[in-house]
Amino acid sequence: MWKQHVNDLPLYRKILVFSFLITFVVVVSTAGFTFYYVTNHLANQLTERAKGIASLWSYTIPSEDVLQAIHSHNPKSPSLKKLNNLVGLVQEKNAEYLQGYLMDAKIEKGQELHFLAVTEADRLDGIRNFSSYQAGNEFFQAFERAIKEKKVISSRLYHDRYGDWITAFQPITDHNGKVIAVLAVDVNASAINHFKEKIGIYVIFSLIIITILVYLTLRWGIRRVLAPVNEIISGINAVSSGNFNVKLNISSQSDMVKLGEKFNHMTSQLTVLFERLADTYKEFGSIPKNLGSVHQVEEAIGEMEKIIEKTKIQKELQRAEKMNAIGQLAAAVAHEIRNPMTVVRGFLQIFLTKDHLSETELSYIQLMIDELNRAEIIINDYLSLAKPDLEQIEKVDISDLSKKVADLMNTFAFMSKNISLHTILENEVLVKGNQSELKQVIINIVKNGIESMRSGGVLTLTVRKNERYGEIIVTDTGIGMSPEELERLGTAFYSLKEKGTGMGLMVCYQIVERMKGRIDVESEKGVGTTFKVCIPLWEEDNGEGENNKL
Repeated sequence: MWKQHVNDLPLYRKILVFSFLITFVVVVSTAGFTFYYVTNHLANQLTERAKGIASLWSYTIPSEDVLQAIHSHNPKSPSLKKLNNLVGLVQEKNAEYLQGYLMDAKIEKGQELHFLAVTEADRLDGIRNFSSYQAGNEFFQAFERAIKEKKVISSRLYHDRYGDWITAFQPITDHNGKVIAVLAVDVNASAINHFKEKIGIYVIFSLIIITILVYLTLRWGIRRVLAPVNEIISGINAVSSGNFNVKLNISSQSDMVKLGEKFNHMTSQLTVLFERLADTYKEFGSIPKNLGSVHQVEEAIGEMEKIIEKTKIQKELQRAEKMNAIGQLAAAVAHEIRNPMTVVRGFLQIFLTKDHLSETELSYIQLMIDELNRAEIIINDYLSLAKPDLEQIEKVDISDLSKKVADLMNTFAFMSKNISLHTILENEVLVKGNQSELKQVIINIVKNGIESMRSGGVLTLTVRKNERYGEIIVTDTGIGMSPEELERLGTAFYSLKEKGTGMGLMVCYQIVERMKGRIDVESEKGVGTTFKVCIPLWEEDNGEGENNKL
């Protein structure tokens, strides 16, 4: 739930919240580390001071008086009174949170120790000369180490029935170096705790002040930085609502200035786009009633899709009209030309049989007959365009058909230009079409591929199934075509061959379209071309003997 709430926040608030949280964590971490360091440093300082005082005051305590007090074991002995006065001066001459006392070096079983000389404050707490003290582990371990190592040792913080303490122990030795007593200087840890409280209050107060200042600074800075972004968002909202006249004026940040310029350029282009959209509607003669209100981008996309669809329909109609006109013209011209050509060919064939003609004359006659044959082929192509749509649907195995075409064209490819024809054929790829017309399509495309490879190469003929279509793919390594040449491919009277008319490939497109298929072409200049002829697959429920027209 909270994640969704955060995601729904505006950009300004998101940046402000996350920046503030990161800054707050850094400030709190720094304050906590500072507090920890300062309090520990204070405890270390007080401990070192207690050790220094214990070491210094140990020189004021005469070992003779210590031995006499231990031997007499009399609370009223002059030696013990003197020692009581000396340990009382530890607190009097230093600080209130420090107090000293003298303990017997003798250790009883069970960590039981004995006080030797005590201060007036100790006596008020019920501690007397020669009274016992059940030491805790921290106290006892430091006490024992001081005796063994014969040097000043301090304990860690410990707690007993009198409060919280840190104690420094300084051994007192006799003339023989034997430890006879231990001077203990206590640091009242309550002073440390009081100081921690004062430091804590100071840190919390400082943290509150810093947090407020950081929040106000971040709020001011982020609002200033995001002002151009907010202006851009406002501009986008205006554009999405149809106002393309909005212009941004950003001058505070160089990067945002460039972004604002791009935005202004975009709105200008959108204005031009919608003006052209309106002009296009006028050209189609179907201006919508509320064209002035068509400013939503989604609506514009929908209108442009309608225009594209209308453009496609118009292109198809224009192409159909062109094909119809070409077909009618071809039928008329072909029938008028074929008869005189037949007469001319007949007389030329008679002249070819004469013996009195020279070799040169006979070659001229043969050349004329060849040209008439080529003209006959062109006329047949024209007649294919004008032929009525009377072909029957039949089941055609394009794998077997392509194999026959490959066998037919293989010798022509190798002998003419040293071209190797390679086939990749799936078994029984059955399609709905006309066998003779499909054969004409495959031969025409293969022949074009061979003629495009002027320096030899490999031509690949592939047959395979692909979803609802059987595919005949012819790939050559010829000269290839540019995008402009591809655009005009299959139109009348356009050919890349020196003596071509473009009618052959146009007939191929028309045959495939009548079979409800399509021809896709991919080409790259200087690399080669791939023709992909897609014919609908034969469906068994059509029946073997179906004779429906295409």
